[in-house]
Amino acid sequence: MIAPYFVPRRRVGSLRPYKFASHLPSFGWKPVVYTIGSSGDELTPGEKNALKEVTVNEINPPFDRTTREKQGKAYENAEPDHRIWAEWSDWFAEWFDRQVPMDTWIFLFWSAYSKILKQAKILAPDLVWSTGDPWSGHWLGSKLSKDLELPWIADFRDPWTLSGLSLRERSFISNRADQKLEKKFIQSADKLIFTAKSTEELYVNHYSLSSEKADTIYNSYNTPPNNTEKENKVAPVWSATVDDSKLNILFFGSFRRLSPITPIAEAVAALPAEYKNKIRVHSFGELMEEDAHTLERLNISDLFLVHKKVVPEQAPSVFKKADILLVSTSRERESIIPAKLWEYLISDKPILSITPNPEIGDILKKTGAGIHYHNRQTGEIAEALKLAADQKEKGNDLFDINRKPDVIESYSAKNNTRKLAQIMDTIAGDEQ
Repeated sequence: MIAPYFVPRRRVGSLRPYKFASHLPSFGWKPVVYTIGSSGDELTPGEKNALKEVTVNEINPPFDRTTREKQGKAYENAEPDHRIWAEWSDWFAEWFDRQVPMDTWIFLFWSAYSKILKQAKILAPDLVWSTGDPWSGHWLGSKLSKDLELPWIADFRDPWTLSGLSLRERSFISNRADQKLEKKFIQSADKLIFTAKSTEELYVNHYSLSSEKADTIYNSYNTPPNNTEKENKVAPVWSATVDDSKLNILFFGSFRRLSPITPIAEAVAALPAEYKNKIRVHSFGELMEEDAHTLERLNISDLFLVHKKVVPEQAPSVFKKADILLVSTSRERESIIPAKLWEYLISDKPILSITPNPEIGDILKKTGAGIHYHNRQTGEIAEALKLAADQKEKGNDLFDINRKPDVIESYSAKNNTRKLAQIMDTIAGDEQ
């Protein structure tokens, strides 16, 4: 399994391969994961237990800009000469990143390839699985499958060159190279897996793929363990104070360009004055400067509360303090289903989706877990918040929904891994 990002690295892209790897032993597979080392991060006790049958090999980079904070107190307190050097080196690194096809992790994989290939030959695997982005993970998966003469499954978490919103800036040359590489990988992979049916349809139509070539396996949630009373007492608890007299809307993450604050901010701003004070919107991590300006412009800064980031095992205690769990994505990301949607399903709190992909609305309707609006429906979203605030004051359910536990269970990590294992069994069996 080629997973450039994997736990304990705290990025969204690390969770999907982690969940697959942790459950695959239940279906007769022994995962061996190759990932980029993440210094300073540690596995949680739950992650260590989940990976006890999984071998994880780290490829350690000489430096890692994805884990370094560009700004902060260390930068502010630095000597002027050091700050100038830091700004120049960041500018050069970003410029260089724009010129390199796929991503700059390709140099790390290329330098470590002979060692990885040697280890892989000793392991004698049955197939190769890789996930992107970073898309250089597919370069490594493709090359290994070719040199080992093994079938290869390419897992696309998000659209690559067909995305409506670029994940990073690209030069004209690197963008053209990405298009050629994506086509090459799609043609050479034995199976393509996507995280949304809308993404699968996008790629099938664009590349004229057969229906057997592609499939969709959604992201998923991990079923919480049945902890003993002793374990429950030491489980991490979110200690933040939340005013229960307000309607608390929680975004479990940081608002960013891909997960914008604007849709919920504009909806809150559209409320009558007496309702605005009834609502609080919570998020985690630092607020981006442009988002802070948006809240100031709309005169609702005091309604948005930012908390320190928490570890994944704190999620249940965080969700308990929320009234509504928020999903937000950019209106350009029409083929995306945010990973946090599945984490929310584990809670009994209603979900509010403000996203452009109607597939999310279908999932929420099937599961009875929440309601869905397009980013443009500011007025409708404001009315839904107004109704929810009234219903909370009356002690009633916030939305007219009916949760369906059996349907929700079908989206668990174990059930989704079962589907992956069946695909792997078929491909490995065909090869034999």
